[in-house]
Amino acid sequence: MTTERVLPAIALPAPVRPAATTTPRRREAASTSVVRRNEALLTTPARAAMLVGASAAVYAVSLAAVSGLQASADAARIARSQPWLDQVAEARAANDGLEAALLQASTEAQALGAAYEAAGEDIVAYEARLDALAALVAEVGGTAASLPSRIGLPKVTVRGATRNTRPATTSTSGASG
Repeated sequence: MTTERVLPAIALPAPVRPAATTTPRRREAASTSVVRRNEALLTTPARAAMLVGASAAVYAVSLAAVSGLQASADAARIARSQPWLDQVAEARAANDGLEAALLQASTEAQALGAAYEAAGEDIVAYEARLDALAALVAEVGGTAASLPSRIGLPKVTVRGATRNTRPATTSTSGASG
């Protein structure tokens, strides 16, 4: 079933096409910047610039990712080595304390050496005095040897009454009981 309808009168007429026997005219390009409808909108240099920009962006993203991975690896390494760093700090503090103790011991040893040297000088002085005393004792010993071994003492007589009495004493203790 077909219907025959007539189009309204306001329809536009179809363009007239040239006959196939005529040769098509060539258009002369006024300039090279004219874009033809059959060509792409982006030229080869524009495409190359876009590829360079895209590869630079991919490189920047990969570089940022590598930096992030490196930072996290460094943080993990520092966290693993922190106990050792604490032990090194403790060893340094112990070594500093040992160094201070050695310096104090060295100072005390120098003071002790000076005191020993002073005592040595005193010993020399004491030996000289002892030698002088020994000479004096030898001289006294020689004089004592020349004395007689016994000297007769005169007898003393006591006249009168002598009583051998003890003094009277009383004592009390302060203890209770």
